[in-house]
Amino acid sequence: KQWYQRRVAITAGAQKFVAAGDDCCLSGWDVDERKCIFKLKGHEGPVKACATSPTGSKIVSGSWDRTVRIWDGSSTNCLWTLQHEALVLGVSFSEESSLITVCCDDKQTKVWDMRSYENVMTLTGHTNSVTCCAQNNFTLATGSFDKTIRLSDMRTGSTLLLLTGHTSAVSAVDISSEGFKLCSGSWDKTVRVWDVHAGTYRTQGPRVMYEHEGCVSSCKFAVDNKKIVSAGYDKTVIIWDALATQKRHQIRAHGSWINDIAMTADGKCLLSCSKDRTIRMWNVENADKMPVVLHNKLSMGYKFQECVDCQRTFKVEKRDLIEVGEEYTKCVYCRMPTRSYHRLSEQDLIVTETDDEVGNIAKSDAPALETMVSA
Repeated sequence: KQWYQRRVAITAGAQKFVAAGDDCCLSGWDVDERKCIFKLKGHEGPVKACATSPTGSKIVSGSWDRTVRIWDGSSTNCLWTLQHEALVLGVSFSEESSLITVCCDDKQTKVWDMRSYENVMTLTGHTNSVTCCAQNNFTLATGSFDKTIRLSDMRTGSTLLLLTGHTSAVSAVDISSEGFKLCSGSWDKTVRVWDVHAGTYRTQGPRVMYEHEGCVSSCKFAVDNKKIVSAGYDKTVIIWDALATQKRHQIRAHGSWINDIAMTADGKCLLSCSKDRTIRMWNVENADKMPVVLHNKLSMGYKFQECVDCQRTFKVEKRDLIEVGEEYTKCVYCRMPTRSYHRLSEQDLIVTETDDEVGNIAKSDAPALETMVSA
């Protein structure tokens, strides 16, 4: 039987990552050597979820055998097995690694204390299976087949917010590092961004991004919160501008649907695992120069120019040609002077132009594409 990986999680330092698969195992991979360095065996059913602690010292996995296993990240020994009454669909670590959250097929979410391995809280409220979860400090976000997202206080167990709007199952959730925004992916083929700090979604609704042509399987914020990365059953990875909620890049290279994605802490590399039995690592630091990205854009009729100052490739818009009557030789960043802000009062800001120019970005090589075939 052809097994494939369901989930991926990157350890601290981005030198290793862990993949959970239908072969009832967890596979550990070394990024530099590009090979599988260990197998974690013990589950008796497909492993549908995995996560690593922020320090990389612990690995947690969840399976359809109704157990959650905690593994030592160094020795790869199984430290503890937590028994559940239903299929385990998702797991996550708290930032300080003291709590793990487990979402299950029985509409419940359980919170476990990593120090005592005791179930300290059971959250209810969803009316169907809980498919995904994400933590930020004491806030927990869960998504469900009931098409809703719940934000809960992990200290009291109370529901803080109930977010509705998706028209199909919610398959992925993530919270920005500062806790102000939440992104969600759904089988309705959309990625939605919710401003839970300002609460603008109450009057304006969430920002909805429609570019996927199939169910969205995963979505995550970059650590700097400037980008959102999503993937789906349309075999594509899309990198979004988190502020403008617009598509920046689209990567289509897998031969089948993509199950999960993960991004390194420095935001330079992206992992994607697929039903085509491959795990791919992408250098997205200079995604504009990625061959597959350029090919996709050229196929859509876009025209590109290399900036004479920073040597980065930029897209030439039709309106630019109309306005100036000729092609630009510099990208928008090198044409734009810097702005400095001086506070005049608590209410007013003035913007002044300076003589410095933006764009002194060192030229870098085109990103490399690594492909690792599942064992």
